[in-house]
Amino acid sequence: MSRKSAYLELLKQAIILLGISVLVVIEMEWLNHRSFSKFLLFLREHPVMFLVNVQIVFNTFMFGEMWRRRRAWRWTIFLMWMALGVANYMVTSYRILPFTTRDFLLIKDGLKMITVYFTWPEIIAMFGAIAALIAGIALLFIKMKPRKSFNRLASITVFVLILAVTLLTGKMAVEAKWINWERKSLVKAYSDFGFAYCFTYTFADFGIEKPEEYSEELVDEIAEDIVPVDKPLIVEPDETVEEPEEITPNILFVQMESFFDVNGLLDTEFSENPIPVFTELKEKWPSGALKVPSVGGGTANTEFEVLTGMNLDYFGAGEYPYNTVLSDTTCETICFNLKPLGYTATAIHNYMGTFYSRDTVYSQLGFHRFVSQEYMNDLEYNPLGWAKDRSLTGEILQALETTEGRDFVFTVTVQSHGKYPDTPIEGLDTIQVLSCREPVNEVMLSNFVNELYEVDQFIGELIAELETFDEPVVLVLYGDHLPALEVEDEGLECGDMFQTTYVIWNNFGMDFEAPDLEAYRLTANLLKQLGIDNGVLTHYHQAAAPYEDGDGYLALLRVLEYDMLYGDLVIYNGENPYEPTDLQMGTVPITISSATYSPSTGTFAVLGENFTPFSSIVVNGERLDTVFDNSGKILAKVASLEPDSEAYVGQFTKENEELSRTEIIKVQEK
Repeated sequence: MSRKSAYLELLKQAIILLGISVLVVIEMEWLNHRSFSKFLLFLREHPVMFLVNVQIVFNTFMFGEMWRRRRAWRWTIFLMWMALGVANYMVTSYRILPFTTRDFLLIKDGLKMITVYFTWPEIIAMFGAIAALIAGIALLFIKMKPRKSFNRLASITVFVLILAVTLLTGKMAVEAKWINWERKSLVKAYSDFGFAYCFTYTFADFGIEKPEEYSEELVDEIAEDIVPVDKPLIVEPDETVEEPEEITPNILFVQMESFFDVNGLLDTEFSENPIPVFTELKEKWPSGALKVPSVGGGTANTEFEVLTGMNLDYFGAGEYPYNTVLSDTTCETICFNLKPLGYTATAIHNYMGTFYSRDTVYSQLGFHRFVSQEYMNDLEYNPLGWAKDRSLTGEILQALETTEGRDFVFTVTVQSHGKYPDTPIEGLDTIQVLSCREPVNEVMLSNFVNELYEVDQFIGELIAELETFDEPVVLVLYGDHLPALEVEDEGLECGDMFQTTYVIWNNFGMDFEAPDLEAYRLTANLLKQLGIDNGVLTHYHQAAAPYEDGDGYLALLRVLEYDMLYGDLVIYNGENPYEPTDLQMGTVPITISSATYSPSTGTFAVLGENFTPFSSIVVNGERLDTVFDNSGKILAKVASLEPDSEAYVGQFTKENEELSRTEIIKVQEK
C-alpha cells in the first residue's frame, strides 16, 4: 500500500471512528447526567467540553489503529467505555460521588459491603457480566483475524498528531477557564466537564501538585507570621509541656454517619421530628454549619480533614489519602499535637477494623488505641447489618475510664449508613414521611430517618452519661456527609449538599463559639478556645479569622500541606517529627490465662479477659471454629491434638483478616 493510499484509508477510518466516538460520548453523558434532558443542558452550556470528551474517546479508538488486530481493539475500546459509563451510573446511584480511577484502590473495601447494596442475584449477574466482558474481549482477539498489511508508521503518526491536538485543546480549555478544578466538587466537575475527561484526569492526578510559589523562604515567612518569637511552632509528641491556663478537658469528637438536619429538607414533612435531641442541642448549645468534602460517601475524607486540618481540595480528584500517602507516611494531627499535654488518643468505630485501612492508618495519624467492632461486646444490628450506635456510649466511657490523664476520643458511627431500601422495612416505622420533594424516594427517606431517629437517641444517652461524668468533657457532634438519597442543592434549606451541622457541648459550663466552618478548621477552632495551639496547621488556622477563606489564606495552606507531605519538610527543619504509634487494638488488651483440652469430650477451652464474638482460638497455626461463651471464656471442638500444642486467641474480621493476637501459650490436657 502506497503512503498516499495509507493516509487516505486512515482518514476514512478516522471519520468513521469520530462518528462512533460522538455516539459513545452521548451515551456516557446520558448516563452521567442520569437523564437525557440534563445531557442536553450539558451540551448547551458546555459544548467545548463535549468536544473535549469526544476527542479523548476518539484518541483511544485511534490507538487501536496502530495494531494489526484493529477490529478487536475497536470492539475492546468500545466495550470498555460502555462498561465505565455503566459503572459510573451504578456508583452514583449508591453514593452520589462519581466513579474515578481511585475506586480501583477501594475494590477490596467495596467487596466487604457489596451485600448491603446488592442482592445475591444482582451480585451474580454483575460478576457474570464482568466475566462475560473479559471472555468476550479475549474471544475478539482470538477470532478476529489480523490485517495482512498496513502502514504502522502512518497510523502512529496520525495517532500522535491527534493526541497532540487533544492535549493542546485541553490546555486551551484550562487557560480559557472552561476547565477549572479549583474549589469545585467532584460531583460538579463530572457534571460540567464530562465523564471521559474527568475519569482520565484522575489517572494522573495524585497527591498535591507542587505550588509554583513553593520555596524554603516562603515557608519560613509563613512560620514567622503565625507563631510568636517566644513560642515553638510544634512541640514534638515525646516532649511534655505545661497545661494552658484554660481548663484542659477530655475532648470527644463524634462523627455521625450520613447525619444532617433533615428538618432542612424543603417541601418535606414528617409525622414528628426525627432528631429531637439534636434539634434541642442546636437551640441550647453553640452550633454552626460544617462544610464537608464528601456527599453520599467518603467518610474517611471528612475524618482526614477534621483530624489533620488539611484541605482535601488540593489532593487528586477523588483521592482518599488513607489509601495513598498515609499508607506509608505519618501526618501531623490533633492526636500528635495533644500528646505533649498528656492526652491519650483513642479511635472508636463500630464497623470492620480494616475498612479504609484504619487498622494501619490510625497509627500514622498518632492514635494510641483503636476500638473497632471486633473488640466490642453486646452489639446489636439493624436490618441492613450495620451495628447500632447505642453500644458506643459504653465504649466511649470505657475509653475515658481506662486512662490516668486526659483523653481525646474520636468516634465514627455507622448505623445510619446506606443503602436505604426502596421497600418498607418491617418495624422501622416510628417516623412517617408525609411528603417529600422529588427526586427523593419517599420510602428510602423513611428508612433513613428512622435509623437517624435511633442515632439521635444514642446522642441523648451519651450526653446523659457525660453530664454526670466526674471529669470535664467537651463534646463535638457533626455529620460526615449527606446520605445518597438524590438530595439536590435546590431541595435543601441551606442550598448546599456539602454542608452538615456541628454542635459543641460540655459539662463544665464553658461558653464556646461555633462559627460556620470548613471541616479542616473545626479542630483548630475548638483548640483555640481551650488555649491549645500546638501544631503547624493549628497555629495557621488560629492565626486567621474563623470566616477567612480568601485566595491568599488558601494558597499558603496549600504550600504548607505540600511541604508537610510531599515537599522538603522545611516547616519541620527538614525532618518529620512524627513516628507511627504502636497502635493497641481494643480499649484494653485481650489476654489469655489458660488453654485446656479435654480428650474425652473433645472440648477446647480458653480462659482470659476481654474476649468478644470476633475472638477465635488458633492452635498450631490452625484457626478453630470458636464459640463465644462470655468475655472471659471461649470454646471450640477438636477431635484430637498433637502433644505440646500451642495456642493463642486472635481477633478476626468478618472477612477473616486477623487484626491482633494474644501471646502464645502451651495447651494443657485435662
